[in-house]
Amino acid sequence: MLFYAHHVPRHAVYVLFGALLFLACGGSSVDDSVVSDAQSEAPETLAVGSPLQEALGFPSEPGERQFQLIAEQAQANASIVDCMGQAGFFYAVDAAERRFRTAGYVGDGSREWVAANGLGVTASFLDVLTVDPVQDAATANLEYVTSLSPEQAAAYDLALVGEPDPESAAAEFQPGGCWSRSYGEFVQKLALIAEFDTKLGAMNARLQSDPRTRGFQTTWSACMDTAGYRYLDETALVDDLYARLLDVELVEANGVSQVATPEILDEIVAYEKQVGVASFDCQATYASELIALRHDYEFEFLEDNRFRIAELLPAPS
Repeated sequence: MLFYAHHVPRHAVYVLFGALLFLACGGSSVDDSVVSDAQSEAPETLAVGSPLQEALGFPSEPGERQFQLIAEQAQANASIVDCMGQAGFFYAVDAAERRFRTAGYVGDGSREWVAANGLGVTASFLDVLTVDPVQDAATANLEYVTSLSPEQAAAYDLALVGEPDPESAAAEFQPGGCWSRSYGEFVQKLALIAEFDTKLGAMNARLQSDPRTRGFQTTWSACMDTAGYRYLDETALVDDLYARLLDVELVEANGVSQVATPEILDEIVAYEKQVGVASFDCQATYASELIALRHDYEFEFLEDNRFRIAELLPAPS
């Protein structure tokens, strides 16, 4: 009977986690200008002195936030696999990039990363091709549980979600379970991001349309022209990379898309790395000014939302 009692919270873990991931990353659209602007802002640089990072625990810049979420989910993934393994059970997880890597990807924001990976546009394209269309972690875990005896399944559920409190509506968050230990704080952060998702999008849109930001793009364009690349702004560069990918021919093999013209893809990858480094160097001329401007917008955001933030965050001890 314990197996059936725990089956509901186990299912709730899968559903709730997937829903929050969607809210945090897919609930709002991030245009290419926002993604590409991230290339000039290294996470380790922005984290220092960032008002929003210090107050809420995550960056306002979408590309940097994407990088942080990937790193934190990867850590949580490793934690739950280890926790369940110590209890004697198999547990599958989806790669953090599979959940959070959308469109161009900024990596750690360093010049070295750009030199090795470009702007992440082609890499994100290849990620889509490598995703297994049939098997995912939730399916693998359900199949594994099905193979267990009722007694083993009950022990599995107990290790995963802990002993549920009948008075609690969120049994999957019992402190004794591996899921709560591994993902509890992370899911709380996702929920906080989802709470302010629309307002963060509006703040970033205003920052992108700020005349000072547009002035930075003019500076960037002139610098890129000197380097031999003609683009009106960073959005145009990203759009060009996506347009070049349309020339890559794909074929279906056993239900999986494969690249039929690798030579074209190799050319795009090489170009993306070259133009990415040039872009990074051009951004360096105004990076500190853009960071300061972003911080001004963050201060305004925190002031405008101070009452809601106070309701959501625990009072400091």
